[in-house]
Parts: sequence; C-alpha cells; structure tokens
Amino acid sequence: MCTNPSTSCWCRPKSGLNKDAAKKKIQNDNIPISKIIKISKLKTDYRPFKAKRKLCDSYDMFFADKRVVPLLPKMLGKQFFKKKKILMTLDLKHQNWKEQIDKACGSALLFLRTGTCSVVKVGRVSMSREEISKNVMTAINGIAEIVPRKWGGIRSFHLKLLDSLALPVYLPLPIVFPHQM
Repeated sequence: MCTNPSTSCWCRPKSGLNKDAAKKKIQNDNIPISKIIKISKLKTDYRPFKAKRKLCDSYDMFFADKRVVPLLPKMLGKQFFKKKKILMTLDLKHQNWKEQIDKACGSALLFLRTGTCSVVKVGRVSMSREEISKNVMTAINGIAEIVPRKWGGIRSFHLKLLDSLALPVYLPLPIVFPHQM
C-alpha cells in the first residue's frame, strides 16, 4: 500500500461514475487517494503551464481510468513525462479498486530509455534487509524478462543509494574466443 497518500485520480465525466460516488467508494474502501479530478476540470483549470507544473509537483502518484489514459498526455504536457510521473491505469469498471491501487503502489516502474542506463527503485529505508533483497532479486529477474534479448541485452546491474557509489551486482563474463588467445 502507498506510504504517502498523496495521490490523484482522473475519471471521465460521461462514464456513469460521478465524483461524489467515487469519493464515497474511496472512503468506504479506505483507498489512499487524496484527490479526484474530472477530465473537464483538467481541461479548464490546468490549462496554463504553471498549473500543470504545480499539479505534477503536488502528488506522488497519479491514477487514471484506462479509458481516459490516451487523452491525458496532451492535456498534461511534457512536464509529467520529464519528471517521470507515469500514469498508473485503473479499470474503474472493476469493483475492487483497492486491489488495483495496492498492486500499483507495490510495483516498481522501469523506464526503458534509448540510452544504456535505466533506473528502478526497489526499496525504502523503512524496509527490512530480507524485503529489500527479495525486491532486488524479483526486480532483476523481472527486468531480464522484459529487456530485448533477455540476459543478452543486459550489461550490468548495480545497487545504489541516494548518496552512495553504485555497487555492481551483476557483470557478465567477457566471451573469449579461441582465436583471441
């Protein structure tokens, strides 16, 4: 579950789900969402660049109904994507919102760029050693499954804290061919 309930959610105005009904469900299910923004309000109130930037900085995570996600990049602007505020999609037609949000909050996000380096957050200081080591192993195996060419596409894995040096965890052995000896 999210440790910081600073999250925001977007829903469609014509989806049959109004803001009051969504708030009631969030309160009844004890879901860690602090604000709901309708698409129509996003279009009007968050049109200026400063308003978009303030919205981006105001919340840790953003959830959106899967039906509105294609509309949001144009409305939110580049700032969200530069700051890596990825929209977590929810199926608001599904009855169990808490399960979807808990799963999203417990997930690690991998941003595959065109360069050679990507970063994944796999733990918090408040976690035990066992939890962190389990998360590291799960993340390494998960990344190896989605990277093109699987393990052949991975040059190395390093662990790093905020102000520490990067410690190598995985470095593949160089392949030496007989004619190179």
